[in-house]
Amino acid sequence: MNALHFFKPELLWLLPLALLPLISYGVKQFNFPGLEDWPKDFLSDWLRWGVRVLAALTLAALVIAAAAPFTEGGTVTKVGEGAEIVVVLDRSGSMSENLQSYDQSVNAKPISKIEAARKVLLKFMEQRPADTFGVVAFNAAPVSVAPLSADRELAKAAMQSAEANSSGFTALNRALAMGLDYFNNRPFTASRLILLVSDGDAVIEPADRIILKNVFKQTRAKLIWVYVHAGAEVTQLSTVIAGDNEIITNEALAKVELDQNLAMNKLFEELEIPYQAFEVNSEAGLQQAVAEIGRATNKPTRYEYRLPRQDYAVYFYMLTMGLLGVLFWLKQIEIKAWKA
Repeated sequence: MNALHFFKPELLWLLPLALLPLISYGVKQFNFPGLEDWPKDFLSDWLRWGVRVLAALTLAALVIAAAAPFTEGGTVTKVGEGAEIVVVLDRSGSMSENLQSYDQSVNAKPISKIEAARKVLLKFMEQRPADTFGVVAFNAAPVSVAPLSADRELAKAAMQSAEANSSGFTALNRALAMGLDYFNNRPFTASRLILLVSDGDAVIEPADRIILKNVFKQTRAKLIWVYVHAGAEVTQLSTVIAGDNEIITNEALAKVELDQNLAMNKLFEELEIPYQAFEVNSEAGLQQAVAEIGRATNKPTRYEYRLPRQDYAVYFYMLTMGLLGVLFWLKQIEIKAWKA
């Protein structure tokens, strides 16, 4: 049985006042000749002390009710489905490049990597009513655009507002750290997922890797990287190298990109955390990757549900009212005067 607690325990110091009715009779008395020679009236004695005890109980119940007694609700273990997902969306300039279209028709409209990511992720949110979502967008600096909550419309608006913007350096480590901060001070009630949607080409310093590794383990979060690419990236390597007049071919450019992202994948693997990567180069591939993520996070989750506390003040107030009613009735049948 749960222990009884009091919201205002300092009021319990007033409990000794409940002894006052046992000290003072509190009932009208009449002058009459001594009746020492008469037989003892035990019924009257019991009634007299019964009234005193009722008054004492009334005061005690009132003081206890004012102190607001309650018991903690405790917790129960439940099993449900769903996940806490923080989308970390790359909005660097390279994300504005077009994906390979899955629609092979002549009039197929090209779609950029960030547009395809937004479109697929918004649909993913609609299909996951039991999940909570948060959104972090980043290029040179991360921006918290939607907190982790069940407010699906807020997350959708944040996703729709993300636009690619070239600013040079990509702050991947700070974006991941901000996404992990969303899990701080939250009970572990569901699977936790950092969903990184990026075209790679980022560097994380060794010191930052150690910090990320520790935070991932503390929050018990899983990392999934959806690597979105469109073949050879268009970067400064596409231009003529100064002094050499040598133009980098698409094959060489693709090798540079591959080397960069293999290194990034290896970096994530070396963090020794739950990690999975998907490589996509079309909107269809992106949809398949997100569908696979949905299946991977749709596992039963065991969590603790905290029950509300049980308040007992109302019961003590009801007891007080009942005892007052009895005392009021006794007062009404009290003899007001001796008949002549």
